[in-house]
Amino acid sequence: MQKQIGNVILDYTYYKGRDLYSDGEIEDFLLHIVKTEKEREVLYTSSQWPVLYHLSDIRENIIEWYPFASDSSVLEIGSGCGALTGILSRKAGHVTCIELSEKRSLINAYRNKGSSNIKILLGNFQDIEIDEKYDYVTLIGVWEYSGLYVEHPTPYLKMLEIVKSYLKKDGKIIIAIENKMGLKYWNGASEDHTGKLYSGLNDYTDCPKLRTFSKPEIECILKEAGISEYTFYYPMPDYKLPETIYSDNILPMPGWERNYGKDYDKCRVYNFNDAVMSDQVCQDRMFPYFANSFLVIAGQREGQNYFERYNRQRKEQFRIKTEIIKRGKERLVKKSALNPLAQAHILHLKSNEEKWKHALSNIKHVEGYLEDGDYICPYIEGEDLETVFYKYRNDIELFAEKYSYYIQNYFMPSKEEVVPFKSSENFVTVFGEQYPHDQKSMECTNVDMIFSNVKVGEDGQLYCYDYEWIFDFPIPYEYVLWRGAKILYEKYMAYLKRMISKQEFLVKVGISQENIQIYEAMERNFGRYVTENQKYLHNYRKSSIMQAITIT
Repeated sequence: MQKQIGNVILDYTYYKGRDLYSDGEIEDFLLHIVKTEKEREVLYTSSQWPVLYHLSDIRENIIEWYPFASDSSVLEIGSGCGALTGILSRKAGHVTCIELSEKRSLINAYRNKGSSNIKILLGNFQDIEIDEKYDYVTLIGVWEYSGLYVEHPTPYLKMLEIVKSYLKKDGKIIIAIENKMGLKYWNGASEDHTGKLYSGLNDYTDCPKLRTFSKPEIECILKEAGISEYTFYYPMPDYKLPETIYSDNILPMPGWERNYGKDYDKCRVYNFNDAVMSDQVCQDRMFPYFANSFLVIAGQREGQNYFERYNRQRKEQFRIKTEIIKRGKERLVKKSALNPLAQAHILHLKSNEEKWKHALSNIKHVEGYLEDGDYICPYIEGEDLETVFYKYRNDIELFAEKYSYYIQNYFMPSKEEVVPFKSSENFVTVFGEQYPHDQKSMECTNVDMIFSNVKVGEDGQLYCYDYEWIFDFPIPYEYVLWRGAKILYEKYMAYLKRMISKQEFLVKVGISQENIQIYEAMERNFGRYVTENQKYLHNYRKSSIMQAITIT
């Protein structure tokens, strides 16, 4: 028996008449939403975790970057409500889905009904006869359930062996799974599948039919399955809603990961300061062991993509991704539009670079080029300036002294570059009607001259390489300095706040106290200019409590 919804075919040949896996009544609601095409409206106004999990396009970040061949075939095992089926159908030639649940398959079909290269097979994958060989098989949030659905003494190994038999000669298995040793589980997050604390750390003695693994355990099972080539990636904060994807070639440094409060499915108690522990793990180069989850490309060693960062919480016209890639022996930074509306924003990067490259003469400006609609520039080896401040985190006097040193020697414009500030229509559009009086500005300003966007190269020279937010109208330059100081303080606030408040720090490093509230208003307006109503994740955040034993 087959059913067709739009262009999507549903095959009931192996369906046994009842759904073995469900989130309950919420799936009826989701089915109604996709039938009436109100996904975005509901996503932006709801606070229910299943709505976010099944409907957010942030889910796509986990595989959007992967270079699927346009004529390739994909077998998506456990396709669910189709959160990833759509992006797979846009990147590959044909997608065959396997899903236990009829209701989830209907949700998938309705939301992707315009795609003519999707077929959904209903039933347990072990019962379905599969004769075709595929270029890719995906197990995204699926492998951990093998103990429930694969009847075998070693179900997780058997699952890989079965999946491997579906591959073409050079085919690949794409696995996304939580890390049972993930830092968030040490720090009071309940296990995703059992809902209990420390299930993974206790090796699932409370639930033997479900299981995630540490990195060494995954490597061991892959080798037992005869898979000798594989590459690990590390999605953060996790593979479900990834913002950044690291690899063993580009790992986070102290100050990079700040995930406190990014809890969307359940309320949580934090046992220790998330930022402090994350910094230590990164400093000690232990991040691959403690990453919250893994993306594994089995059948591939050392891909060409080293790093991915997505900006999906912006307005459509500003949504881009930033990648660090390898081309030949060279590392490059590539910025790409995530939709046609954002293409103009990418094209502006080169013109912005031209406007800015002669400013602040003590900082070198990395020069890039446009290629096939992407902006590409060399990757500078070295350490970003924000990370440099990790070593000063416990000495506020030295922290402030070093901050002032860099500002005075690298970030201050020359007398020739300075003009009196005067408000304009463009200024009001971006930053609002509040502004300080008697301020100096530049004719062209990079408001994103923050320390994380400046690299200390291996030659000791400072390099600027981000040209997204350059405006060719006057902006109070003290706002740029305030912004850099504020962001730097907030990155290291866990250490600094016991010594000095943010307000005190800003004044200490030279920001006019009477202007701070004005700059805060300007920043809010700038945020609205970039994101508008796209910060919908705040609606889903659950309450978080920090234990009294942590830094206060």
